[in-house]
Amino acid sequence: MPLMERRERAGEQERPDYAVFRTGGVLRKKRRPWVRLFGYVILLALVALGCCFAYLSASTPDEVGHEPPGQQAAVEREAPEESATEEEEVGSVAPDDPTLYLTVPRLGVYRHVVRNDDSEETMSVGAIKLPDTGFPWQKGDTNTYVACHRLGFPGTESFNQCLDLPSMQQGDEVVLEDALGRVYRYSVSEFLAVEPGDTWVTEPVEGRDVVSLQTCIETLNDVFTLGPDWEARFIVQAERVG
Repeated sequence: MPLMERRERAGEQERPDYAVFRTGGVLRKKRRPWVRLFGYVILLALVALGCCFAYLSASTPDEVGHEPPGQQAAVEREAPEESATEEEEVGSVAPDDPTLYLTVPRLGVYRHVVRNDDSEETMSVGAIKLPDTGFPWQKGDTNTYVACHRLGFPGTESFNQCLDLPSMQQGDEVVLEDALGRVYRYSVSEFLAVEPGDTWVTEPVEGRDVVSLQTCIETLNDVFTLGPDWEARFIVQAERVG
């Protein structure tokens, strides 16, 4: 066998698993098909791992303790219920300002100021609440006791404020409002005429939540004469409704 032919055959036996060919003066290696397939498999595996990582990041809390978007939305939906519960608890809280506002449609009284002060000076400008009696926001037996003039003084809310108090009827509406805007509604249920010393009428009524409106009358049996003696007191009691 010629020497050149033996060398060519030896070269064929020592050829690696890829062929070298020349393209544009650059030597390139021609890879086998299974090498390219192996590369595709590696690429798909990396893509799958990336998808798994993104899913886990979206479904679990992050390192600083924040809830995932879905759970955070659920918490925000529950927030209004928690706020409502807090508002219900505030229902029995006393406002910083003890001032009340009185409405009695039968008397033409609408949102008149009721001051928590029993002095004559305060009563000369409008209705007062006896400080040692209850407030409508208190729970249990309560008697919110309000006093007002029949004639009063011109230019103030006291003027003719309770002039027609003896003409009220059972079922008439009495409304109190506190400084927080909470409204308390009452319905007239009872009428009393007492002496000035009968302070028991200011005490709480067992098992009831009432507001008492008091004004002066001439005598126990005379609710029509307007002075000058004012020897008795006329009280209208209204019981809480709603």
